Amino acid sequence: MNLKTIAPLTTGLTYSIGGGIQRATLFLFLLLFTLAASIAGASASTVVHYKVSSKGFSIGEVITTQRTSEEGGVATIHFETKTAIKASFLWMGYQQETIEKGTLLKGNLVNYSRKGSENGVAIDIEGRLENSSFRFDVRESGTTRSIVIPRSSYDNTTMECPEALLDFSVAPQITRRVLDVEKLAVVKREYRLVKNTQYAIGDRQFPCRVVDFSDQNKKARRWINWDGAAVVMYRQDGTGENSSYSVRATSVSK
Repeated sequence: MNLKTIAPLTTGLTYSIGGGIQRATLFLFLLLFTLAASIAGASASTVVHYKVSSKGFSIGEVITTQRTSEEGGVATIHFETKTAIKASFLWMGYQQETIEKGTLLKGNLVNYSRKGSENGVAIDIEGRLENSSFRFDVRESGTTRSIVIPRSSYDNTTMECPEALLDFSVAPQITRRVLDVEKLAVVKREYRLVKNTQYAIGDRQFPCRVVDFSDQNKKARRWINWDGAAVVMYRQDGTGENSSYSVRATSVSK
């Protein structure tokens, strides 16, 4: 099994234990964001703990924290995701320690950062919406390169979890242009509603919809819910070329 073959955490959360887990992680922290305005002057926070596994082995954890508020009359969401992955098998090993942060205004991603390391290689990415484009500055080996993506070229970002709100009564399968912050590129992603169901965490039951999604880089199934104020992902299973992964919520606190 190649480390780069587990399909997507943060991000996201399509990928390999390496690539896959990172993408899964990416998907994870985007799960928690408020799409509706908070009560004026009030703020709320949500914390979700996840367990990451591959081939039946526990290989790490993800903790996602979101804080929602209304600032200057604008609904604002700040989120942070901490990912710690360590996989060691006979034929390969993978390590990831990252912190991802971002801000959404009126449901749209306006800034993003991912810092840490993957297999000993430093990760330092900062992005922001400016001048009708989303600009990513990637620092590598003492140099910085920029990637600029026109806002008109995408409908949503992966941080906005559009699958939680898509109206599948119109069509069973919907395609959106999505800015994948893990790939730093726009992809055409297909979403398909599998069913509406309940997801159990301990003795608690949470309503959710099960949605399959895929693009040229990722393929996964996600258990997700929008309760009218916030979006929470409870589980994500993905596959890559030769491997698979699972990210499951172990606790949700608000």
